[in-house]
Amino acid sequence: MGLSCKICFESASSLGTSHARITPCGHVFCEPCAVTWFRSEAACPVCRHCVEGLSSLIPLYDQDAGLQSSPFESGDDNFVDLFGDVTANGTHSGVEKQYRDSSSLTARTPPTDCTTPDAARASEARSSSERESEGGQRRGVDDEDVQVRFVLGKVAERWQQVMVERAKLKVQVACLDKAKQDLLVQLQRLTEENMALREALNSRSWPTARRKPLQSTIMDVNKHHDHWEARRAGDANSNSCSRNGDVDTSLLQRFSFTEPPHMGWEVGPMKAFPKPPEKVLERLQASKWELFHTFAMHSGPVHGIAVNPSGNLVATASWDHVCKVYDVRLEEEVAVLSGHDHGLYAVKFSPSKRNVVGTVSSDRTCRLWNAENGECLCVLEGHTDEVNGLAFKVGTHFLATASDDMTSKIWDAETGVGVSDLKGHRHAVYGVCFQPQGHLVATASFDLTAKLWDPRTSESIHTFSGHLEDVIGVDFDSTGNMLATGSDDKTCRVWDLRTGNVLEVLEEHGGEVKRVVFSPFSRLLATTCGDTTVRLFDTATFQCQHILSSHSDHVFDVAWSPTADFLVTASHDHLWKLWLPKTPPIGYTFGSSRFSHL
Repeated sequence: MGLSCKICFESASSLGTSHARITPCGHVFCEPCAVTWFRSEAACPVCRHCVEGLSSLIPLYDQDAGLQSSPFESGDDNFVDLFGDVTANGTHSGVEKQYRDSSSLTARTPPTDCTTPDAARASEARSSSERESEGGQRRGVDDEDVQVRFVLGKVAERWQQVMVERAKLKVQVACLDKAKQDLLVQLQRLTEENMALREALNSRSWPTARRKPLQSTIMDVNKHHDHWEARRAGDANSNSCSRNGDVDTSLLQRFSFTEPPHMGWEVGPMKAFPKPPEKVLERLQASKWELFHTFAMHSGPVHGIAVNPSGNLVATASWDHVCKVYDVRLEEEVAVLSGHDHGLYAVKFSPSKRNVVGTVSSDRTCRLWNAENGECLCVLEGHTDEVNGLAFKVGTHFLATASDDMTSKIWDAETGVGVSDLKGHRHAVYGVCFQPQGHLVATASFDLTAKLWDPRTSESIHTFSGHLEDVIGVDFDSTGNMLATGSDDKTCRVWDLRTGNVLEVLEEHGGEVKRVVFSPFSRLLATTCGDTTVRLFDTATFQCQHILSSHSDHVFDVAWSPTADFLVTASHDHLWKLWLPKTPPIGYTFGSSRFSHL
């Protein structure tokens, strides 16, 4: 029959030496394994079915080995038979009855006299008939036995297949466990490397890569500046372009500034901040900043906020598609700037034309407005994705925009013509600003870096790396010594523009850092945060001096008044707030107006 023992997986029967046994639940074992197992166990080792000792095992008939065992030769009390029932006294009601009937038939046949020919013939006929009857009975038993053996063989074959599949699955599970352990080890190693890298990045003495010194690069930029000045007359007749965003190279020569070139790039002591007027200094050194008023003017998150150079107008940009202009002295809304097709991301006042304000939107455009009457003066089109930020250049009519299309563009605000495209970031550009003393542009990007650019050549002259998440905010200090960046990694980094190294990492924030803005005279640095607060840091010590807490959602933008007599904050809670230093401001009077002192 070729059945295998379910314990040793060897042949369950061997001619003349070993006999196969089967449990009532249908599992086959060789005799040695069966004796060894069921001597102390009362359950089948395969399916754990209850087995009442060795006596419950059924012997199997095998065509090769013959009758494996006779239940009548055993001293067992009961036998379970596949072909019949077990009687109460332990006898077999199926095969045993057939054998008993066969024996009884022979026993009941009386002896005959075979001396006469007729008697001999009759005896021979009876014997032949009895042999035929007995042979028929044996054939019936054999047929039933063959059917049972066939079924058992199929069951055993399928069971062996299941066991093989189970073994394969166990091997796969073991391989997966090993792979899991390897991944855990690799994760631990990478975590340790990451922690070491973070410590190195946060260290002031972190070594910079070997590259051209930033001081030398800045001096080269100044040389380019002189070069373009010399070529101004020669390129006066170049062709200009339309407002479709194409760069007008003829305007590159006009990208010069009225102030003298910044010459403070030599490596040496940090330049001191210019001394502010006494009253302004008192405000910047105030012991506390207090909430003065909350404005609910928008139906969507307020994403950008700005104060005009005169200090009386506050403009707010919201996701409700409009920008609103509020006069804090008159205590009234003076204009609603409506025209964008989608939400607004940022707003800035022009430092040169005090009634001009710019807005950028997810509709891929930048618009310039008359802040007094709400008239749209110009639509700057050219970006191929959402526009996130903008900045005006002091003393000029140039402005810069930052977009999700991975570029920053320089525009002539008077003509609406594109002047330069700054390409080099590998992800969306979110923040942009001009160097107040000099002619560099800084950008902040979702590629985790900030870059310095020469807009006349559209070349990146330095990349600031160190943030671990998207870089959102960027701002120069008033001296040109420092650049601040804010990131979703919950830090603000302050960079030394003389060397390109990080000066300080401000880690006190409880959420993502959005925009960062230096105060007038750069004595304080304001950071907006996803933890609903604004923090003010002393730029001399980089210690947090004040925490402004009143909003109920992300604070995304902050702006200072020109004389630091107030600051304003914009939040995703649909509100903007006005804060005052706890020091009597200039011209303070107790009048009927809440803002009579501003």
